[in-house]
Amino acid sequence: MYFPDKSPVEAVRSLRRWIENCPSLVAALDNISPSHRKKQDLTIRQVHLIMEYLGDP
Repeated sequence: MYFPDKSPVEAVRSLRRWIENCPSLVAALDNISPSHRKKQDLTIRQVHLIMEYLGDP
């Protein structure tokens, strides 16, 4: 939803870059799921955190 004009693969890469460029978001995600970087699906808590730090898509 953050990158509607990109292909799904490109959108995921872009979102991962945004997340990695926000150290406080990475720390918050690590607190609830230390292995979040290895997973392909997001939990509802993770989605809420991403929206809290990056804003609504």
